Amino acid sequence: MLRLLVVLLMIPLASPLLAEDAQMPVTLVIGYDEEGKVDASEAGCRAFVQEVVEWEKPQVDQAVHDVCAVRKRHADAYAALQAAYAAFRAELAENTRFDGAAAATHLSQMVKSCIEHKWAITTGGHNIGIDMVPNAIDADCLEIGRALIVKETAYLKGE
Repeated sequence: MLRLLVVLLMIPLASPLLAEDAQMPVTLVIGYDEEGKVDASEAGCRAFVQEVVEWEKPQVDQAVHDVCAVRKRHADAYAALQAAYAAFRAELAENTRFDGAAAATHLSQMVKSCIEHKWAITTGGHNIGIDMVPNAIDADCLEIGRALIVKETAYLKGE
C-alpha cells in the first residue's frame, strides 16, 4: 500500500517529463556527419576539387560540376525528408493514439542504419569520389526515409 502511495505521489512530478519526452522533435535529427551542412555552392565544390586533384582546367571544371550535382542531390534530399517529416509530424499531432516520439526516433535510426549499411559495402571512393560517395550514400538513404514518411503520412490520412 505504501508503494502505491509513493508511486501515486510521484506521478505529478513525472508527468511533465513524460509529456515532454512524448513530443516529436520539430526537426528529425539523423545523427550522421555534417548533417544539414552540405555546401553545394560552386565555390565550395571548387575549393574541394582543387584541394584534392591537380587536373587540367576542363577536368577540374567537370569535377566541380559533378561534385556540386551530388552535393545538391544530398541537400535536396535532406530538405525533402524534413518537409515530409513536418507533414508526418503534423498528422501525428492530430492523433494521440500513436507514439510519434518513438516513431521519430526509429525513423532517424532507420535512416542512419541505412547510411551505415551502405558505408559497409563501399570502398569510399578516391579523388573527388571521397566527397561524392558519402553525399550519394546520404542522399540515397534520405530518399528512402522520405518515401517511407510520405507513404505513412498518406496511410494516416486514410489515402
